[in-house]
Amino acid sequence: MNKLLILPSLLLSTVISAAEPQTLFFAQENAKEYTRIALTIDGGQVTGTQNWLPKQPDGHGAHGTISGKVTDGLIRVLYEYTIEGSEQSEEEVLKLDGDKLYIGEGQLLADPKNDAHLKLEDPSKVVFKKPLTKIPTFEPKAGTPERKAIMDAMRAPVSAEVGRDVVFTGTVRVSGSWARFNGHVDPVGGKPRNEDIAAEMELDFFALLQKDGKGGWKVLHQGFAGDIGVMEAVKENYPKAPWVLFE
Repeated sequence: MNKLLILPSLLLSTVISAAEPQTLFFAQENAKEYTRIALTIDGGQVTGTQNWLPKQPDGHGAHGTISGKVTDGLIRVLYEYTIEGSEQSEEEVLKLDGDKLYIGEGQLLADPKNDAHLKLEDPSKVVFKKPLTKIPTFEPKAGTPERKAIMDAMRAPVSAEVGRDVVFTGTVRVSGSWARFNGHVDPVGGKPRNEDIAAEMELDFFALLQKDGKGGWKVLHQGFAGDIGVMEAVKENYPKAPWVLFE
């Protein structure tokens, strides 16, 4: 007899009281547009990104950051974004309800002291209509079989390039059959035998992986970069990779 596994809904109080900062991802998509939000909640403080993009070829959308705090069970933030080359900002009230995130809808008024900033006329009267759905992700901890398998998949090609065994320090994020590592690489037992790569190892290291047909991890792309160059190359070459891996 099959048993139904019921997972508990995501509770804001649980996220706030977590020992470590929690990063959550939400998305809403339809035929015309998509909205994506990444929230990091650390105690009562909230930071993250929010992006809206129409699907027509010439659509520019709005891209920006959010910052604020949890107050009376709601998340009150300032959304600062760029749209069509202009810098703007507006107040938002977010509501986390189970695995859904709502952006409160209310009357916005231009700030008389700054016409590029919009303020909610009455934050207490916002209504929550259109939910964004939580995107499942997890970050395997050190010592777990999943993290070890991902590290082992990266270790052989990187060690061959460096000329020594290597160790990785950084974060791993998994979404479905995809994973990414972001952090640093250090040689074991001395300096890299490949002198050409020694300088690069001072930079951040990024790798995109995917499970193969047998359930093992395979590195699709990896590299050292002091900026977002490697990540942008991955986005371009692997458009099916989940967006949550790049936040």
